[in-house]
Amino acid sequence: MIVLVNTVQICGCRSACVKQNKSLSMFKIGAHMDIHLLRTFLAVAEHEGLRKAAEFLHLTPSAVSSRIRQLEREIGVQLFDRNRSGVVLTPAGSRLKERAEGMIQEWNNIRQDVLKRDEGGLLRLGATDVIWQIWLQPKIAALIAATPDCSFILRTGERRDLAQMLINGSLDCAVLPEEVKYPGVFCQHLTDLDLVLVCSPDIGDEAAARLDRYVDIDWGDGFRNRVIESTHLTPDAVADVNVAWLGLDWLLRFGGTAWLPLALVAGHLEDGLLRRVVGIGSIPLSLYAALSKENDVTYTALRNSLLLPGKG
Repeated sequence: MIVLVNTVQICGCRSACVKQNKSLSMFKIGAHMDIHLLRTFLAVAEHEGLRKAAEFLHLTPSAVSSRIRQLEREIGVQLFDRNRSGVVLTPAGSRLKERAEGMIQEWNNIRQDVLKRDEGGLLRLGATDVIWQIWLQPKIAALIAATPDCSFILRTGERRDLAQMLINGSLDCAVLPEEVKYPGVFCQHLTDLDLVLVCSPDIGDEAAARLDRYVDIDWGDGFRNRVIESTHLTPDAVADVNVAWLGLDWLLRFGGTAWLPLALVAGHLEDGLLRRVVGIGSIPLSLYAALSKENDVTYTALRNSLLLPGKG
């Protein structure tokens, strides 16, 4: 029988035990299984590659590969066909995907029953630093007004860490510059931020247009691809940073070029500490609300109040 990690600890709750038995009876493989193996399997299936799944899960590709091999040994069948372009599900893998999605959802239901909040609820919301600063923080008042009986946990961090927190159940919602593609997560486009190419005053127009002394801020693979399409350049970065404030600080201290939100750098442009690169227009950065469906109350509150377009 499959034994989901930590489920044995919740047998004091009658309703949880009923759901546990339902989960355990979904299919038999004659071995014990870590729920993280199924999460990793679903990430590889969704992203069709070990490397992309590893980036999404914030693991090394070798760790992801090791988990997939372990799962294949546990079940006794090959789940993916490997090729140069990535991986594709075998027929057995496709069958497991359908069952695994149901099992993950059932595990989430068990956690929801066991971890029920007190009446009024708890909303756990996360976003990257710049999204908090220039878009999300001003909207918290609207969310408080819509959910007056709720308390809040607010988190910031790097986008991959926040996505992982959402998947692991530590967040109810994460506002990120890319969609989170994972079973049990609902994603909705919220708005676009205008990112502009700026440089320090010591860099001339031609050098700036070539992205001289480029500071590569992690806005996600989608934005990076749009930059390449727009500029036809793949610059070598003098600094690779994962948060916007650090990239901005680098420019102000050491100079260089970088894509930054106009709302974030407007004051520095007015003061002459930075300038926009001539001849290169802005590129929109899409923001998405990724909501966990694990808790019905928080899911409904977030989706229907703060995060739907036109709600502030």
